[in-house]
Amino acid sequence: MFTTLLLLFLQIVPQGQQPTAPNPSDQCSIQGVVVSAGTGEPLHKASVDAFPTENRRANDQPQGGGAITDAMGRFEIKDLAPGNYRLSIERNGYVTQQYGQRNSQGPGTILTLTAGQKTSNITVQLIPASVISGHVFDEDGEPVLNAQVTAMRFSYENGQRQLVGSKISQTNDLGEFRLFGLTPGQYFVRAILRPNRSEVAKTREGYVPIYYPGVPDSTRAAPVTVKGGEEFSGVDISLQPVRTLAVKGAVVGCPSTNPVGQGGSVFLSDQASASSPGINAPVRDLNGQKTFEFPGVPPGSYVLSAMVIRDGRQCIGHQAVEVTDADIEGLMVNVSEGLDIKGQVRVEGQLESGAVTFVNLRPKVTNEMFFSGTNDSTKGDGTFTLKNVHDGDYEVNVGGLPENYYLKSARLDGVDVLTAGLTIDGRQTPQMLDILVSPDGAGVDGVVMKDDQPYQGATVTLVPNPPYRGQRRLYSTATSDQNGHFNLQGLAPGDYKVFAWEKIEPGAYTSTDFLQPYEDLGVSVHVAEGSRNSVQVDLIPAKDASQ
Repeated sequence: MFTTLLLLFLQIVPQGQQPTAPNPSDQCSIQGVVVSAGTGEPLHKASVDAFPTENRRANDQPQGGGAITDAMGRFEIKDLAPGNYRLSIERNGYVTQQYGQRNSQGPGTILTLTAGQKTSNITVQLIPASVISGHVFDEDGEPVLNAQVTAMRFSYENGQRQLVGSKISQTNDLGEFRLFGLTPGQYFVRAILRPNRSEVAKTREGYVPIYYPGVPDSTRAAPVTVKGGEEFSGVDISLQPVRTLAVKGAVVGCPSTNPVGQGGSVFLSDQASASSPGINAPVRDLNGQKTFEFPGVPPGSYVLSAMVIRDGRQCIGHQAVEVTDADIEGLMVNVSEGLDIKGQVRVEGQLESGAVTFVNLRPKVTNEMFFSGTNDSTKGDGTFTLKNVHDGDYEVNVGGLPENYYLKSARLDGVDVLTAGLTIDGRQTPQMLDILVSPDGAGVDGVVMKDDQPYQGATVTLVPNPPYRGQRRLYSTATSDQNGHFNLQGLAPGDYKVFAWEKIEPGAYTSTDFLQPYEDLGVSVHVAEGSRNSVQVDLIPAKDASQ
């Protein structure tokens, strides 16, 4: 894990710039001990990694390091450059955690190391992993082999709370499943069996996804709450057969100069729930047509997403499908090749950027299979090309910027797309995406307080005031360090609120409904370009330990 993080970090060092040799007297170290939560037993052979929290382009940028605990659970990570770090700890049979982590899905405490600092009072309490086990039966009480069972948790995507998969298992010949390595908390368990094509052809029956204790609707599912090291057994689910129908059709459009050997796939997903498992089918060449067939589809509303390859490039299309009481034949799904968008990143006050950055288009709708997001690294003069961008609505994002920089404007063919978003229509070929970044990003720092004392490990969120809460680029988040301090940089001008949470589901602060009861607990701050703002924020205590 540490090696991967380090490689990703080194990729953004500016070309031609090499880190200078560190001053030995400035080097820092972290010492501590890893124990089992609850018992305090020292844990041998735990892997402890320190990785930097920011991507700085200075010569003294921190590189990170790692260590393995000894028989007494002790570790020491040496030769760390001054900077901000997080500690990640792994061991078999325990939940992978970060030091100071208060939310199983959130970040840990930041350790701020000054030049020459030797930190030696770190104690990490690893939580034993939890298990959910049970059986899957068919309608006759027979055990089901190879049913897919998923432990699901709530998370937020684009401000919407939805169930997402956390752990997946399959049943054995006795219908047994075991979902292990779970963090403590609340889960919803779902089972689904996809019969093979020959079985469907014989019986014309299939199964819908069923949630424990036996309902097809996730809103009626019963939660399963597990504690650290606990095995919650007896989660038995009986599948329910339904009459299935066939959906047959062809993929049209996107002609190829070399149709032989061109692959593709079609995916049928539940229109009402992005968390429900979909059905996949290959695209086959038949009499010059690219055909597909789904033989066992339960009634319902679906989105059909198709992708074929044209001369090495993806052609993508989506279509709503309503399956009722009869087979669907002759369905035509139109696909098209995306566009290439050229652009340039400029730095305000400079002729060219001189920094390695990347430009990213993020789809506003991400619940379709084969959704099109694209990115490209800028060249030395700031130019880039976003390849194969398909029709849809996008947000413009620039990553890899120095810490004080922010995205100031984005114009496509002279039209502002930063606030309204970028809409791609294949019937109109855009010419140039002009992006301006400014080195005068604002900063907000401060201290999180609880009972008049600094509080470490709080999740601090900067939330734009209405009507700008639909713009993801304006949100920012940090974690308070061992002194309760936090620092947010590279902020766009505007009016914001700062919240500090003891525990919060990832992304929950992007939801208007979630924030409503907490609005008065946020600290208002007006951010001007280049300003430095300091605030004191009171901690919002966790209401529910299962978050």
